[in-house]
Amino acid sequence: MSSDAVQSMIDRLRAIDWKSPGEAYEKAFSRAALMEEYFRRAALWLDAYGEPERWPFFDLAAIVDPTVRADPAVITDIEDFIDDASGSSYAMDSGAAAVQWAALTSMPGVQLRPLPDPFEPLLRLFERGGSGFSFANGFVDFGLIMVPRASWRKHLSPTPVVELNDQALDAIDAQGWARLSRRNQTTAD
Repeated sequence: MSSDAVQSMIDRLRAIDWKSPGEAYEKAFSRAALMEEYFRRAALWLDAYGEPERWPFFDLAAIVDPTVRADPAVITDIEDFIDDASGSSYAMDSGAAAVQWAALTSMPGVQLRPLPDPFEPLLRLFERGGSGFSFANGFVDFGLIMVPRASWRKHLSPTPVVELNDQALDAIDAQGWARLSRRNQTTAD
């Protein structure tokens, strides 16, 4: 495994402002779309490789090839860091899984199906406001928007939910806020 890929993922996770409620609120619409895209991509990988022990945050690398693992000390270190920085077990589990994925995908000779990166939407979600979401009654709650959690099979789709670039994500937030503003104005009239 490439320690460069693992280190790059660790550096990326350490650079996230894990507790950023203002940004999380401002970017709630794009963060919800990113969660939907994570669910979709994770479902594609699970459809190809097998069932997770739990859903929606799980160690995909262990399902794809349980023989390739990152150094346990590295995993413990990033879990401790994210736990301290965010207080979110979901973020901690996801961060560790992303590091394990980096270890797997950087291993010479590993052949994977040509599917989109499963963790990129989740990483972008965290980079756009930290770990500010919760689970409530079968939904992921972003304050303004709720995304159905459902089983992974319900998220199977070949069609992407959202593009992951800042321009597309910012446009989703602008459109969401404009719709909400119009709705509030109509209600007030």
